[in-house]
Amino acid sequence: MRRAFIVAVRLSVAILLVTASRTARAQASRDSASRVVLVGVTVFDGSGQQARPNQSVVIQGERIAAIFPTGSQPLPAGATTYNLTGRYLIPGLIDSHVHVATDPSGEDSRVRSERRLRRALLGGVTAVRDMAGDVRALASLQRDALLGEIPSPDIYYAALFAGPLFFADPRTHDASRGLVAGQVPWMRAITDTTDLHQAVAEARGTGATAIKLYADLSGELARRVTTEAHAQGLMVWAHAALRPARPIEVVEAGVDAVSHANLVALAMDSARRAAALNAPASQPLDLEDAGLDTLFSAMIQRHTIFEPTLLVFADRFPVLRLAGAIARGAHRRGVTIIAGTDTLGAAGADSPTLPSLHRELELLVTLGGLSPAEALESATRDAAAVLGAQSIRGTIEVGKLADLVVLRSDPLRDIRNTRSIQLVMKRGRVYLLRSHHSGAT
Repeated sequence: MRRAFIVAVRLSVAILLVTASRTARAQASRDSASRVVLVGVTVFDGSGQQARPNQSVVIQGERIAAIFPTGSQPLPAGATTYNLTGRYLIPGLIDSHVHVATDPSGEDSRVRSERRLRRALLGGVTAVRDMAGDVRALASLQRDALLGEIPSPDIYYAALFAGPLFFADPRTHDASRGLVAGQVPWMRAITDTTDLHQAVAEARGTGATAIKLYADLSGELARRVTTEAHAQGLMVWAHAALRPARPIEVVEAGVDAVSHANLVALAMDSARRAAALNAPASQPLDLEDAGLDTLFSAMIQRHTIFEPTLLVFADRFPVLRLAGAIARGAHRRGVTIIAGTDTLGAAGADSPTLPSLHRELELLVTLGGLSPAEALESATRDAAAVLGAQSIRGTIEVGKLADLVVLRSDPLRDIRNTRSIQLVMKRGRVYLLRSHHSGAT
């Protein structure tokens, strides 16, 4: 009996070793097959360094495995190579303000959301920050995007906290359908008596990356929520004014990022703000304002990120001009700016319309005073920071996710060249390749 037992054990070990060996060989074969090399491309890595011409970038599976001057070392055997001489490589773009699933039973149906996400990905957007919706739908979309089961940017989302008055807003009912808005973990009404430890823990359990503070909150309550969220490992994203909390109170609460330049404008003296909104188009705006100076100084001190969302004011010229001037003033003082649109873009899967982020980048340059390189960083490196994902995305570096966009024209010469997309890769998978002039081999 003992001998039979030993033979059985030895046989089992042998089978395990053979199986492990076969598995390793199969994995090695898959890894070899998944090697891709982009050859001869000019790399803008998003780190703040100068663009590097004539580079080869090796992708292994989901990750960037090597970057080196073309010809300085041999290319890996058996890899799929793309000759991209004369092309420009940037990190995958991140839209830092979208709403994918506000109303999954209506406008944001699964079919519509997938179409919008697919169009965003094909337009170079490889990650998005969803700023509150129905997390039941968001979690499903996030999972399928992560696994590549749908063509979509990776999705990071928030659970929304606000004062009770906000939950009269019909959008909160759409995002909580079947339950009571204000009483669910992702749409939570907060008061001074709320058990914040429990509320944040339940929000964290939804898979949210952050708490979003929206409205009807005092500065003190915003501070308490932020402290608890950070203690539990969540970030805090906020409207720049929470009414009654003023912009300076929101920033002093310790939030990680604030949204909307028009709300930042509430930090200004009211008469000066009104004068700016009513100034003739030909008159330069005077934004010398003590309230803005104080706010921007606090944002720099606390490393608060600012997302102006200029695009949402595009059809309201006086507001757009003021928003652009505020973004320009914040940037000039050293506040970190990120690019967000508050609208993902066209829903049609076959629509020729590029995602809205390209227009936001243009506005950040023309109105916000960012250089093309700074605008790109606002949608790559700095946008990754607001997601807490800078260790895996946002720049082109060895070990990071292969979220990459190849452009036919130089975006540093003209930010509108981000539209000249030839190839889009997310997590090492090519989703768009315009084969003419691609040189794929």
